Order: sequence, then structure tokens, then C-alpha cells
Amino acid sequence: MVTCNAKRRAFLSALVLVVAGCGDPVKKVVVLPDHHLQPIRITKVSHAAGSQELLLQSLSLIGTPYRYGGSSRENGFDCSGMVQYIYKQALQVNLPRTARDIAAVSTPIHKRDLRIGDLVFFNTNGQSYSHIGLYIGDGQFIHAPSSNGNIRTARLDQPYFNQRFTDARTLFAR
Repeated sequence: MVTCNAKRRAFLSALVLVVAGCGDPVKKVVVLPDHHLQPIRITKVSHAAGSQELLLQSLSLIGTPYRYGGSSRENGFDCSGMVQYIYKQALQVNLPRTARDIAAVSTPIHKRDLRIGDLVFFNTNGQSYSHIGLYIGDGQFIHAPSSNGNIRTARLDQPYFNQRFTDARTLFAR
């Protein structure tokens, strides 16, 4: 006599085998930015006017503590939280929360074409968009590094950042 539990176990075992057979174990999984994110193009203000607001907002944050996942003056910032906050305060632009997603909504530009308010991305942990900063002119950017714990400026030509630089991007229509 076969019990109900034995039938259920046999059915579930067969189901697991069928479902497992549907997958292809040799396929590589590649994580890409979310495709549902729409590009952001700032057109309501000129780059020159917008960049001044972004610069003022960013400089006012120097010395604010780093905090993983942070997105406020009160609690501190991580790199993407800082950029998200600056754009919201300066231009009322809502950015996605992660550096990777901010990259997905922005437009690539040449490094030599960077202007104040543009974005710079770095590979600091094996991912192309693992760190973000806001370009503030003269080869400098502002960022929220986890090391030494405070928002500060740095130079793009510093060996650490020069070796890890991956992309320059903008949100402004050009």
C-alpha cells in the first residue's frame, strides 16, 4: 500500500528532475544594468548653469562621513547616495540609487570632454561601475570613499584612480 506522502515525494522528485533538465548549466550569467531604466537628459537648464549648482552642492558636503548605503547629510553618504543627493538638491533630478544604474541612465563621453557636473566611474571591486564621483573641474572630482571615511576631492591622475578609471558620463544634453 502506497501512502499519500510517498506519492507526494515521488511527484516532487520527478518535478525537480524535469525542472532541472530545463536549465543549461554551461550558460554564463551576465549582470547588466536594468533595461527598464530610461535615459536621463537634463534639458531644462544649461550645463553651465546646472554645473554651478552641482558644484556648490557637492562642495558643501566635504567632510560629511562615509556610510555604506547612506544617502543623507544626517547619516552620511556612500558614493552613489552622494551623487543622487547632489543632483536632487541642485537640479531636482531623481537618479537611481546605485552607481551601475546611474551609469545606465547617463550618456558616455570622452574623458577629455568632462565638464563640471559630469560623472566619473571607477572599478574598485571588479565591477566597472563600483564607484562614482562628480567631476568638479581641473582634473578633480568629489566622492565618498569608504577609506578614511569622509567626502573629499581627489584627482583623476592620482595613480589609484587613474588605474581604476572606467568611464566618463553625463546627464546633460549635448
